[in-house]
Amino acid sequence: MQQAEGRVRSKSLLEEMSLIGFIPYTDYYTIQLALNSVDLNGHLYVAPNLVKFSKDTPAYPYFRTITKATGKQYRIDGKLYIDPILDEIPSCILQYAHFKQPFNGNQLLKMIYKKWDKKDLFSKNEDGSYNYTGREGEWELSHGLGNMISISNNFLCLCSYMNKVTGTPSYAVLTSDDTIRVLPENEEE
Repeated sequence: MQQAEGRVRSKSLLEEMSLIGFIPYTDYYTIQLALNSVDLNGHLYVAPNLVKFSKDTPAYPYFRTITKATGKQYRIDGKLYIDPILDEIPSCILQYAHFKQPFNGNQLLKMIYKKWDKKDLFSKNEDGSYNYTGREGEWELSHGLGNMISISNNFLCLCSYMNKVTGTPSYAVLTSDDTIRVLPENEEE
């Protein structure tokens, strides 16, 4: 398990920043952001547990804890968000259902029951509820607020730093591949 805390830096920037959260994303989100010509490090709007990349984009949740989801069982309910499923749902079903991303587990259940034949991604319990099993390469992102959990096959790192020019707090979004943890001098990697 990894907590969003401590100091990090980018491979391309030497400036140290504080890691404050993890933003789940998938190919679907990447395409949506690209279609809206979003600059991930433009003017970010950051609130507790939410980030917006511009005034015109939806607010995306960010989480404080991340761990591997491979093989774990998750009961599908209103507090579970399964982002990789977005990449597999035909867009016609999303349009028909009028769902905006990210949608929660209750909305996913409606799609399973009514329109979507990919029930093999889920296991059905005796009480009629469904579970999702984390697949290889998927991550569980969580925080203490309302026990919300997001499953994603990738994530971004939300970081904060003090802007040396303005003297105000600023934010940056780094890919997980570009983020390097900075260890205190008395710790080893």
